[in-house]
Amino acid sequence: MDTTKNYIESGAWIGRQQAFAVIASKCSAAQALALKEMKASGAYQQLGLTWQDFCLQYVGVSRERTDALIRQYDEFGEAYFRLSQIAQISPETYRDIAPKVEGGAVEIDGQRIELTLPNANRIRAAIKKMRDERNQARRAADLREPLDLDALRHRQEALIEEVRRLSYYFQPNSGRPALVAFATHAINRWKEVSRELAET
Repeated sequence: MDTTKNYIESGAWIGRQQAFAVIASKCSAAQALALKEMKASGAYQQLGLTWQDFCLQYVGVSRERTDALIRQYDEFGEAYFRLSQIAQISPETYRDIAPKVEGGAVEIDGQRIELTLPNANRIRAAIKKMRDERNQARRAADLREPLDLDALRHRQEALIEEVRRLSYYFQPNSGRPALVAFATHAINRWKEVSRELAET
């Protein structure tokens, strides 16, 4: 493939993606599919950018967030994105409700409800009810087996210290960028966990 054609294909992907307007969790299935295809094709490389830089400059969100959207598309398909545009729902919550989602509709109290804006309030109420029931079950389980936060905190601090120890062995242009990427990814994953906890 010659250079001119490469740039044309890159421009087509960029135009297609920008038309979807990335806005945090309000991602459409078409947008997620476009992101997946852009990453797989490597068209962004024709702009002289890494995938991380491309995500920030042209997609408008971090590489970690973009990759998360792609993973969600691979795991859940179109229905997840249709539902997430109607009601705020984490991947964890969607896994609980997924068996009831089929063909652009969700089963609520034995009835198939289309994933459309007019049905948004009913769908949100059903999701909230499901979350409440799940949280009650978790609280009951917590009473039987208390969460050992001290042990978790100790493991987290040990990992942080291990990364710091490793950083002393690398020059700025050797292994250090990989450690920076590792730490950044961990921070973003903790942010995801924090958002999911806030939703429940």
